[in-house]
Amino acid sequence: MEQGFDITLYEQNNFLGGKLGAHRDSDKPDPHEHCYHMYLNWYNNFWQFMAEIGAADKFIPSTVIGCRFPGDKQTRPYLTNPGSPATILTNMLNGVASPADQFLSAYSLLDLIGTQSMSGAVLEQTSVSNFFRSRGYSTEGSLTASARTLAEAFASPSYLSSARSYQSLVKYGYRNPTPSLWLLTQNTNDGIFEPWRRHLEARAKELKRRFKIHFQMRVESLHLTDGEVRELTLGEMPEEPTTDRNVDPKPSKTWKVNVPGDLVLAVPPGPLGRLVSPEVAACAPKLETVRELRSEPMISLDAYFKCRIPGLTKSITLLLGSKYNLSLLDISQVWKEWPEGGGTALNVISSNADLIADYPKEVIREIMLKELQRFLDFKLDDVDYDRCHVQTNVGEELFVNQVGSWDSRPKAVCEIPNLFLAGDFCQTFVDVVTVEGAVVSGLLAAEALRRKHKIGAPIDIIQPDSYPAFLPAALAAALRPAAFAAKAVSMADSMMRSNFSRIFPNG
Repeated sequence: MEQGFDITLYEQNNFLGGKLGAHRDSDKPDPHEHCYHMYLNWYNNFWQFMAEIGAADKFIPSTVIGCRFPGDKQTRPYLTNPGSPATILTNMLNGVASPADQFLSAYSLLDLIGTQSMSGAVLEQTSVSNFFRSRGYSTEGSLTASARTLAEAFASPSYLSSARSYQSLVKYGYRNPTPSLWLLTQNTNDGIFEPWRRHLEARAKELKRRFKIHFQMRVESLHLTDGEVRELTLGEMPEEPTTDRNVDPKPSKTWKVNVPGDLVLAVPPGPLGRLVSPEVAACAPKLETVRELRSEPMISLDAYFKCRIPGLTKSITLLLGSKYNLSLLDISQVWKEWPEGGGTALNVISSNADLIADYPKEVIREIMLKELQRFLDFKLDDVDYDRCHVQTNVGEELFVNQVGSWDSRPKAVCEIPNLFLAGDFCQTFVDVVTVEGAVVSGLLAAEALRRKHKIGAPIDIIQPDSYPAFLPAALAAALRPAAFAAKAVSMADSMMRSNFSRIFPNG
């Protein structure tokens, strides 16, 4: 729009944002996000976007990622500003694992971002698990600690996740580690997407451009003429596909519209693969490889209670030892519009959802609530079942940075000259599937569109800072003797614990 374009946006839901968005069921006031979201310091383009729409002051810093074991009465710190020299000792002594294993877990990340023995291409073909297991200093305890952090960051097991992508996440975070993350004090619809919509409508009026959003309309197919997309088949959606993915809603009617200019597709890998027809693939063969991308299910439970649950904090909290890799955020402490004296409200995520994703929603709710009872002090009678809400993403799973996926990820441009692509799964310098990756991909698509038409000034796209590789490499080399000493301490500690358990099986 700033470069002189009119914009028509087709959105398959009745709300904006897709997986980042928040919706309300028609007969209930509670907003529901698919999962809680963390916003990191190095999301430079995202923060610039927030400042532009007047939403930057809606975030609060969170220095601690918390954790709980079964039976805990209070959330304890798990990681405090990871990557900050000031919190190294705090994180080593958090009591979750032995200090030696905690040191080795942190050291392995330093080793990863400083490694120069493997090229980026080799790291892309190497899993995080294999990288860490190949290091002589690793212990089972340090590998377990690293796997916990990875499951939270990637929603993917360490044996599937790309070491290069994880390297990107860590190196950007370590350059600016304080605070650990930021939390939005509203749901994303009210805090981000409604301000964004109002901002665009105001700018369109100022610039005398046309900006129109059509809700509950999905692109069903692309039609090419002379190698360019010149028609779309649209479908009118009777319900929101993003909010109930256990079913595949069909459009109530379809029709064709002309594409007089350019088309930017910002859809997940699965739907994009379905749009790549033989006609499209004949003109842009590389787009077929999007079907090779793998994704993982993730389940979200909004759990509402009639009372306050004791011992919870404002931090994202990992439930260590949970069967389904549960984590949670107490939104009743974070969202500012929460009524004084209201009951606890949790957004609970299962990042190991394969075991239960195909169950009916009522069954999923009961399974997750009973698992929560192992970690939190509440009775099922305390649950406000009328307000509880389950979302799965079956059918539109979360793309994860799995080993070898880079070459199958599309770029902003393809062989079809008026078709551009955006989404967190697209190739960008960010690499990691994050909110920032999605924002950058959109900016890259906009810049490619601007260059095609040779108008305006280049779009400012900010790359995240990171330390030169030789600095963490030098520090890792200097600390390597300490790492092997820590391994010896860890092995001795494990041996003593094993012998004690064998001699005194009842403690």
